[in-house]
Amino acid sequence: MKIAVVGSRDAQALTLDEIIAQIPVNTSMLLSGGAGGVDTLAEEAARLLHLPIRVLRPDYQTYGRMAPLLRDNQIVQQADLVLAFWDGHSPGTAYTLNQCVQTQTPFRIIHL
Repeated sequence: MKIAVVGSRDAQALTLDEIIAQIPVNTSMLLSGGAGGVDTLAEEAARLLHLPIRVLRPDYQTYGRMAPLLRDNQIVQQADLVLAFWDGHSPGTAYTLNQCVQTQTPFRIIHL
């Protein structure tokens, strides 16, 4: 099962152990957006758990300001489950959750 780990860049209180605790046992790959904060912790979790990770970075050169949103769409499309570590305010995470609802992609919100 491909698990996307998304969330706020300002999740300073979040620990690697807290992310690992949310990753299902049957995970076959992690997906990350390549940003700081939660995305960086997801990449570290993948290494510790010996899981492959696919980092989908925004292509600013091609898509300009729309690049992060298009990247978020890709993440949702490729995920079987989205784990959103959300402070309730991050607009990027809110957008990703909205995409999950629109595409009927399962998600779980972990409140920060």
